[in-house]
Amino acid sequence: MASHLSTPDVAIPADHTRGLKALYVHIPFCDSLCTFCPFVKWVGTPERVATFLAALQVELETLGATPRMQGWVFDSVYIGGGTPSVLSVEQIAALMAQIRANFTLAADAEISFEFEVKSVSPEKFAALAELGVTRVSFGVQSFDPEIRDMVHITATLDQVHDAIGWAGEHFTNTNLDMMTGFPGQDHAHARRDARLAAESGVGSVSMYPVDYCMTLPGWQDRIRSGELPRPALLDERSRMFHEARAALLESMGEQNMYCFGPADAPATKYMFSTLYGGYRDEAVGVGPGAYSFIRGLAWMNDADERHYAKIAGAGLLPITRSSVYHAYEKGLVFFPKRLTFDMRDLQVLDLDKVYGERIERIVDAGHAEISGDVLRLTEPGKLVYSELMAHFFADPQQRLYHRIVDRLSQQVGVIDETEWKAGADRVAAMGATNALPGASSRTRHKRLPLVTAAP
Repeated sequence: MASHLSTPDVAIPADHTRGLKALYVHIPFCDSLCTFCPFVKWVGTPERVATFLAALQVELETLGATPRMQGWVFDSVYIGGGTPSVLSVEQIAALMAQIRANFTLAADAEISFEFEVKSVSPEKFAALAELGVTRVSFGVQSFDPEIRDMVHITATLDQVHDAIGWAGEHFTNTNLDMMTGFPGQDHAHARRDARLAAESGVGSVSMYPVDYCMTLPGWQDRIRSGELPRPALLDERSRMFHEARAALLESMGEQNMYCFGPADAPATKYMFSTLYGGYRDEAVGVGPGAYSFIRGLAWMNDADERHYAKIAGAGLLPITRSSVYHAYEKGLVFFPKRLTFDMRDLQVLDLDKVYGERIERIVDAGHAEISGDVLRLTEPGKLVYSELMAHFFADPQQRLYHRIVDRLSQQVGVIDETEWKAGADRVAAMGATNALPGASSRTRHKRLPLVTAAP
């Protein structure tokens, strides 16, 4: 890992944002595995957890000692997984001490901690608050018992409501994650789920669509075989997602495309201000399978449990792949998720010549509007936000994107050709096909639709 990476050759005015810095810590253990979840995770034993934590401590020390990390002040820390709450209070306390020993955190740093309701208690929440955690979040996905059983979410709804109550005793910033578009789910189910989430007493709700390109192949095989119900087609799932958003807006404020809560409260600083932020917003990750994005370079850690522990434990950064790229257009690509873009960046990052016309096209189409220095997504634009993301891909991104979706279409892909056709028609109707390079006759009808990416 090269730790003396060059700084960008763009002159950034002193009065413009310095960019936010974030640290992601991946805890890959769960006490049970949801069948659709694609993230790096295992059911661990006490010995495996101890071995992992020892390697993680060394990785924190190794990364934290690099000159670049020594110069950063971190605005947010996100401890995710997996299920971080499977760790004991003593293990969590040691982890927090290691983070603070190796990285400089801002005085107002947001520290998020993911939990699962079967591995928390009033005492654990009290300990998290005492350790400086400022935000807690967990995945409910659905309040429907049949859907929860289908995806092997084993916690009871009573446990869910107990955890919400306990968390609220120690934190004002509490969040639960929901999803729409599960097999067998219809519009009424999606609206009901959203309203139950809003009425649960949690501080904020994050609502995401199920992305079938990212779910596990075995789960998709169960759908194809008829063991699980067929999901609605892409267009129907899109409408389901937006109906769920509308149901949340009946009693909550909109923070961005996915997050709802108090209208004056920001969404998670880690994800929607940094990870989905602009070019100057940077994040580094530790743990197996963790990603890092800094100016000019992106990399991924080894996701194999034994390889990770061996490499990281030896004091080497466990990087398995990397890509050199200055993603100057990052703020525009993620603007449909954040809902706004700072137009000052067009000149500061020399984007106006390449992206000025693309911005004009979506404004003329009614998908965005400009007010002062702010480009803002309109209500019609929200209905096609994922297509708008592809609209702002740089040419190298588009080529990489198509290689990836071609591979996914062969390995996991969509449910069938009908699914692809529905997504392709939606893209064409929106008019975003100008963002996509022409496909060869060999692959044109194998391309996946532009689907909403998971977080």
